[in-house]
Amino acid sequence: MSEQVEAGSEQKAFISYAWSTPEHKAWVRRLAERLMEDGVYTILDEWDLKPGHDPVHFMEQSITNPDVTKVLIVCDRVYKEKADCRAGGVGTETQILTPEIYRKTDQGKYAALVTEVDDEGQAYVPTFYGGRIFIDFSNPENEEEPYEELTRWINDAPLHTRPKLGKKPSYLGKDEAPLATASRFRRAKEGLERGSAGASGLIRDFGEGLIEQLIALRPPQTNSQSDAVPIDEAVVLAADAMRPYIKQLHELTRSIARSAPTAFDDLLSILEQVLSTTDRDPKTNSWSRATFDANKMMAYEAFLGVIAVLLAERQLDLIARALNHAYYYNDPNDSHGRSTKDFEEFDQYPESLQYRNQRLQQNRVDWQADFINEHYQTGTPSFARMMEADLLLFVRRPVSEPGRYISWFPRTLIYSGRQNSAHELFARMESAQFFANVSQKLFGSVRAEDFKERVRALNSERLWRGVYPGPSIGSLAGIEHIASRL
Repeated sequence: MSEQVEAGSEQKAFISYAWSTPEHKAWVRRLAERLMEDGVYTILDEWDLKPGHDPVHFMEQSITNPDVTKVLIVCDRVYKEKADCRAGGVGTETQILTPEIYRKTDQGKYAALVTEVDDEGQAYVPTFYGGRIFIDFSNPENEEEPYEELTRWINDAPLHTRPKLGKKPSYLGKDEAPLATASRFRRAKEGLERGSAGASGLIRDFGEGLIEQLIALRPPQTNSQSDAVPIDEAVVLAADAMRPYIKQLHELTRSIARSAPTAFDDLLSILEQVLSTTDRDPKTNSWSRATFDANKMMAYEAFLGVIAVLLAERQLDLIARALNHAYYYNDPNDSHGRSTKDFEEFDQYPESLQYRNQRLQQNRVDWQADFINEHYQTGTPSFARMMEADLLLFVRRPVSEPGRYISWFPRTLIYSGRQNSAHELFARMESAQFFANVSQKLFGSVRAEDFKERVRALNSERLWRGVYPGPSIGSLAGIEHIASRL
């Protein structure tokens, strides 16, 4: 073994075999040559055992040398017979191999390559190898598959690898109880996916459980800010407890969009109930406005997330129904007598978050946008879809009904920064055909030029005080390219 391992070679293999026939020796040599070509430095007696060398020392050094990472035991009938009888050079190698195989904790260094089987199809492997797994080269017409298996083994690159160990499901946690609506949510989702005739009832059942939790998880009804937990912190903690239920609603929205659009009316009914949690029951006497601030946060996230999911699922018809729906809401503070509200009613900013900046001595532009950005980086819907939905809800009214007061504030767009690329829905409106479809369903069939002009007017508005430059609504809506292609 006077030759040096080639630079960059990481694997070094020794081939142990019997000089059975000239054909067998030629097969072994071709195998060694191919391994060398494939980056495995291979030790073969024909190449490395020179005149004057001690064969026993050569064998021992080749097998026990820690630099030799793999030992290939090429097994045929002659090799088995000589190994079992301890005859010849193979017998000598067997005496060296046997204790090595049984003593080494890393048995991944040794592998048998079977090139011959008996009349009953049993592999010729020496007794010392036992019942260990071998690589089967006995079929000369199919050598590529075992050769790949061999090279993968030599390079420690198995075809199938163990996936990364993840975390235990949350419902197994000792300190984390499953959501109160877990079983109702699961039944509703499974019913939708199976197309069950009772899916509508299961959705309503989930909705009832959802509203129960949105009410039960409210902060304590108090007007005092001197309690142990500041009122704004109590609101944030309540919202954090409510949010997993809202995310179940979003997941159910996706199931409806994919499996049962006809059940969308049941979803709209749930949204009505979510909206109803944002203000006091007329029968309630003890309350403060901060009591309902967490519900206001969740109403905003609920509706925004529903639209975001529908955008991801490209359900324009369902989006149109959500935007045009008259939401029943018996507002105890409304003296106009109207019992239904437009979708903008879901945007009610919680007043306690204004106090949060003062208490923490921070200057956050929009806490609600911060919370959405924090909690929707993963899962459904994504934060990018939430921003896309926010933009749609912001421009929808002034584009379809110019001159009407804008009452949806696109809070999440504060995170768009200097982004100049259009969100997906608007980017796709570069197609005149797609624009016509979206315009007809979502913007009252407005013409492309009118759409551009009305969005351009929004672009000049300052949405956040002290934020410069603010997001470019025109850029986010892609107005320069609207309907520019067929």
